[in-house]
Amino acid sequence: MNRPLHASPIAAASPAPETAAILAEDPRQALVWAWLAQLFSTPPTPDAIASYRGGAGAAWLEELRGRPALAGGIAGMAKALAVPLDDDRLAAALGLAFNRLFTGICGHKMVAPYESAYRGNGRLFQQPFSEMNAFMSRFGLTVADGCAEPADHLSIELALMSHLLFAADPASQAMLERLQGWVPAFCADCIARDTSGFWAGAARALAALAAQQDPYADHGPIPTQGG
Repeated sequence: MNRPLHASPIAAASPAPETAAILAEDPRQALVWAWLAQLFSTPPTPDAIASYRGGAGAAWLEELRGRPALAGGIAGMAKALAVPLDDDRLAAALGLAFNRLFTGICGHKMVAPYESAYRGNGRLFQQPFSEMNAFMSRFGLTVADGCAEPADHLSIELALMSHLLFAADPASQAMLERLQGWVPAFCADCIARDTSGFWAGAARALAALAAQQDPYADHGPIPTQGG
């Protein structure tokens, strides 16, 4: 029986306290890919924003800022989180920005987070969708029941990348190359159209990860908290 592939294998804003230690000991990018999968699947809740501003999420961002290639993107996210709004109002603002950017509500030109939008004729549910279903099936994985997105949604592809890295599966190289075929264009569109700065920052971090040639390559040491 196939096991569901959740779009977010880990919590976004509140990684476990041991997360930084795991990353410091293990240079693989699995946790970072998983975190980005969650970011591009749903806007942050007020609790998540509170964590990013002064809890485990803030420590997580600070750890990631220690990687030179990720520093610019993380700084952009931090700036977006520093606006003078309380957690609830900022969550509402980022929720609106998310829906404008990725669903095109209110007539805004969307940045479609689907591989099919960037390959072939640009129509959804095309060859990339079928390919991703087949690719996941190779590993006994399916899209989780609670996820309404097609298999070529960005968050699902990033979650699969994380899964393969956690498993130390050589197929992670093929998955990286697949992402390199469309994610840079998606990130460029996201950076150009995001007015909040939050997902533009996340897109810069994602673009940096996708640019690497080795899926296990690190972007530099992650300092211990406060070090």
